[in-house]
Formats: sequence, structure tokens, C-alpha cells
Amino acid sequence: MPRPTLSIITVNYNNNKGLIATLNSIKNQRFTSYEHIIIDADSSDGSKETIVAYSQETSHLSYWVSEKDNGIYDGMNKGIEHASGEYLYFLNSGDCLLEDILLQIPFDGTQYIYGNIKVIPVNEKPWVWTYPDTFDTFFLANNKGWISQQACFIHRSLFANYQYDTNYRIISDWIHAVRSILFEKCTYKHIPLTIVEYDGGGESSNYDRTWTERKRWIKENVDETFFQAFTELEAFRETGLGDLVPLLNQTHKFKKRIKKVIILLYKINSFFSFHQPKQTEK
Repeated sequence: MPRPTLSIITVNYNNNKGLIATLNSIKNQRFTSYEHIIIDADSSDGSKETIVAYSQETSHLSYWVSEKDNGIYDGMNKGIEHASGEYLYFLNSGDCLLEDILLQIPFDGTQYIYGNIKVIPVNEKPWVWTYPDTFDTFFLANNKGWISQQACFIHRSLFANYQYDTNYRIISDWIHAVRSILFEKCTYKHIPLTIVEYDGGGESSNYDRTWTERKRWIKENVDETFFQAFTELEAFRETGLGDLVPLLNQTHKFKKRIKKVIILLYKINSFFSFHQPKQTEK
């Protein structure tokens, strides 16, 4: 049997309603070169029965299991171990692919392909999170510097040397992106498409916990100077002026008057001068 282009990995725990919606969004795709892997964490809400019924409806479900695990990234790693596709895509229960979106993805060998997501918050109106075409240091250190795994199609080669770090409960997909794109210089590109409706009520939506984990990882894995600059930039971001920096930094007056900010950005850029990403394809 030929290798599928895509391995869709779904992790679920006691979210049968969300799981049903996710499965329906996959079944409604006309794209056929995929396998589906479901890792259930021993749910007790009917999810297992839903998976059994789904397995009888589709030939794309190549593997599923329902057993206790050590968190979402442990479940995702289990899925990686059983994946055979050229690309891996993580679509957890409650997240739904847009209609026929998979037919529009250019699986051309680029190692990180990412689009945009439509966020469905719990008590707010939905909105589209549009990501930048290139990764820069301000995006990394900004509160919006987070590319959801549900927006990303990741080449299997990027999981050959390391999987998701289960020591982190929220940011391991962010760590994988930073390592792959900024440190390992993998190829990447942004496609101007909205990929998925993303469940905005998940644990990763807790920004306080997210930033606590990010700072912990940065402090343990990168230069101390960068960590200090990152902390300073976070404090600046919290003033509400952070979103103005990329725009105002283009003007001569801003550069002249806000010398401290420029020095701060220089500290961050000096760290990444040795880790420049490859030119992205347009």
C-alpha cells in the first residue's frame, strides 16, 4: 500500500461531542491521500463507542487506541510513532477542518507549511488568526507569537530526531516549531488560507500559563542575554504598546527617540543572527 501524503492525528479525552464534530469535518473532505490515527486517553463519556462506529464507516482509520497517558503531548507522540504519512497534522477533538481545505494544501516537500485558524472562543465572537509570512524575533517574543499546531502541516523528517517534550503541558508544539524553523533552519512557508475552526477553550488559551512555560524553556535553553531581553520585551508588551513596535520601528523618529527599545531589539536579534531561517518560498 503506498504511503499516504498525510497522517491526521487526533488526541481525545472525554470530549465525545467535540470528537464527533472533528470526525465529521474529516469525513467531509474530498482529499483521499490520508490516514487517520486516534489516540484516546481512556475516555468514559462514550468517545470509545464513537471511535468504534467511525472505524466501521471509513477505511482511513489506520490505528486507534484508548488507554491512559501522561497528557496531550504523550498522546501526540504515540500518534507520531504510528504515522506513515509524508506530512503529519494534529487535529484534536473539538477542532474542525474547513470544508475541502485539504485539497488546497500544497504538499510540495516544504518542511513546515502553515495557514491561518478561525478561533472559536467560549464567550466571544469567532475571529481569524492570520499568521505572518516569516518568523522574526518580535513575533517569537510577542503574546501573539504562537502558531497553532492545527494550522501546521509538518514534514515527518522533523520528528526523526525529537518528538514533543512531555515535560511541558502547553508549549511543546511551540518548542518544536522554534527548534525546527529558527534553530535547525528547516524550510517553511505560510499559505493564505484558513485551515481550521479552533476550539478556543483549550488549555493552551491560558496565556499566563503559556508564558510561564515559555520563559522556563527559554531560560533553560538559550543564552542568558537573550532571556533577559525577552523578559524586558514581555514587560514592554504588557504596557499595551507592544503591537506598535513593528509599525513604528520603520520610522526615523521612532528609532531616534525610543533608543532603549532599539537596543532591546538588537539584543534579541544578536541571538538569532546565528539562527536565520531559510528564504521562504512565495
